[in-house]
Amino acid sequence: MRTVLRALALALAGACLLAAPAAAHRVHAGVTEVVISAATGELQITHRVYAHDLIEALGIEPVDEEAWLASAEGLAAVGNYAQTHFRIGEGDGRLMEPVYVGAELDGEIIWIYFTAAVPQDRSAFLVDNDLLANSFEDQVMMTNITIDSLVRTAMQGPGRREPVRVRFPSADQPD
Repeated sequence: MRTVLRALALALAGACLLAAPAAAHRVHAGVTEVVISAATGELQITHRVYAHDLIEALGIEPVDEEAWLASAEGLAAVGNYAQTHFRIGEGDGRLMEPVYVGAELDGEIIWIYFTAAVPQDRSAFLVDNDLLANSFEDQVMMTNITIDSLVRTAMQGPGRREPVRVRFPSADQPD
């Protein structure tokens, strides 16, 4: 009986290992980092999402995803998509105007880069990160904003799609 159970357990474990690649990407999540560049003094906005999910959100089916994402057409589509689905505003709600810098593929992940002017008042930001939410109901986006070594996080996902306000202490108010 033990031999049969052991054989069954090994067969089940083997089946799970063989099925793992097909089920490897079941999470719909991404991260956006917003920091002030020490080199340029600009806001650097970096999105990291699964490239395959982005291609699905774009509604295209390229023969070679990697080549398409590296093409001028692919890079332009990625920039337009991210520009449309990610908004960041100053604390008073005025939208900032990020400028698309480019994108690069790193394995399954695509990195999408923007810059923006740093607002005079850095005590609050309004984040509306809808990347991939139009294609995946369960998409979760985490936006980390770092100001003077303090990190604030805006989480958006199922049941919470509205813009999120993050606050930082002003110079006269401690954290």
